[in-house]
Amino acid sequence: MSLLDGMRILDLSTFSPVRFGTTVLADLGADVIQIDRPRSSYPDDVPMLTSIEHPRWLWHSRNKRSIGLNLKHDGARQVLLRLVEDADVVIEGFAPGTAARLGLDYGSLTKVKKDLVYASVTGFGQTGPYAGLGGHEMNYQAMGGVTAAMAAAHRGDPAILPFPLSDSVASLYAAVAVLAAVHRRDRTGLGACVDISIQDAVVSLFGYDAQYFWQQGITDPSEIEELGGSPANGAYATADGKAVVLGAVEPSVWQRFCAAVGRPDLETALLAPEEHERVRCELVAIFAQRSRAQWQKVGEQGGLGLTPVLSLTDLLTDPHIEHRGLVNEVEHPTLGLVRQLATPINVDGGMPPSRWFEVPGGHTRVLLDELGIDESARTALYKAEAVFDAEQP
Repeated sequence: MSLLDGMRILDLSTFSPVRFGTTVLADLGADVIQIDRPRSSYPDDVPMLTSIEHPRWLWHSRNKRSIGLNLKHDGARQVLLRLVEDADVVIEGFAPGTAARLGLDYGSLTKVKKDLVYASVTGFGQTGPYAGLGGHEMNYQAMGGVTAAMAAAHRGDPAILPFPLSDSVASLYAAVAVLAAVHRRDRTGLGACVDISIQDAVVSLFGYDAQYFWQQGITDPSEIEELGGSPANGAYATADGKAVVLGAVEPSVWQRFCAAVGRPDLETALLAPEEHERVRCELVAIFAQRSRAQWQKVGEQGGLGLTPVLSLTDLLTDPHIEHRGLVNEVEHPTLGLVRQLATPINVDGGMPPSRWFEVPGGHTRVLLDELGIDESARTALYKAEAVFDAEQP
């Protein structure tokens, strides 16, 4: 029995700020039903929204069922309301006001399901000066402080992290929130309306830095000693053009590192801030004497806070990652066997498996059967193009 067996979640979203989180919930056993729009409603030049072979689609479309609904059609909305009757959670990523116009907002759906848990994930939340703004990953990194922090850390131009940090963290907050809300509902009978702002989610990651700002007036996160402000904590190039990271936060770790590299004289130099630049230059020269692999062996002696900097290629071929079961395989309807990173929650000795890929509309007929919609009503829905399935172009 999976952790979330028996929980039903309706995902009304299009983009990854919701879909990544519902994939995690699906991996943990929830019955996630993706409400997919007709392909014709998407721009032809945005393949990540229309192609089931696009990497972004593969990332957040496993272990779910899909029903094809054109929510602009009243018949499709009636089908959705039938699904809501048996759902625990509805998660949507509409722009503020859109759900209300469709009659799919929290107030409308709780008339159908009184104790419903309803979550909205938007760029800037349902209220506030920025609520009406749209955006994508790079915008949320910029408005969440990440871009400026990257520039400060590298002492260079503003930079965007090349992975969807903002989408991912907001989606995970949404997943945590709905699980907490379902827990409360089970104890009290009360539903919940959850408002997740992607900007809020990203800014929250700076909680540690914010305390330094409020308590010590530090405005540049790169100046925080344990986050790279000290030469004992930072990245250094190695002889083979790769890199390692030294994280000698504790004095005892710094002492062991200095002994391991035969430089006990550097131990006390770290205590004087005016010596930091000299120590940093010394470390640059020290690390340039050996390859990353050689330094990795030094670090594996233990207690030195020394680790290699791994590239994406390194990670996906790393024996430890493979041992942990983080990479698994799943059969795709057109690509064959596809490798994926699993949800990294090891329960009872294993990671959640990837079981199947969702295809837009692939479960429409099954779900209409489960709802008890008779053949004549079903035919009318298809004829009106209110519903669609995977067999239709």
